[in-house]
Amino acid sequence: MTTSRSKWALRLSVLYFALSAAALVWPIYPCLGNRIEPRVFGLPFSLIWVLGVILSNFGVLALLYGLRLIDADEADQAVELEQVDQEGVAS
Repeated sequence: MTTSRSKWALRLSVLYFALSAAALVWPIYPCLGNRIEPRVFGLPFSLIWVLGVILSNFGVLALLYGLRLIDADEADQAVELEQVDQEGVAS
């Protein structure tokens, strides 16, 4: 069973990924990320913007994987299915 805390974390992660996808398309990208200056390490800001979104997505996915919030439901359901199968075989 998932706790209410993990449900909120999953909801927040879905909201985050929706916002990060929106940061790469109109209307957010043209307003914030579509410019050349300032250059960062010689790269245009628009490239740094896209790389920053990708790296932050990687960080959030790594955090979700570390917390095992994605697999928690699947493991619980697998255990419940095994118990049901064992009860069906026993009778």
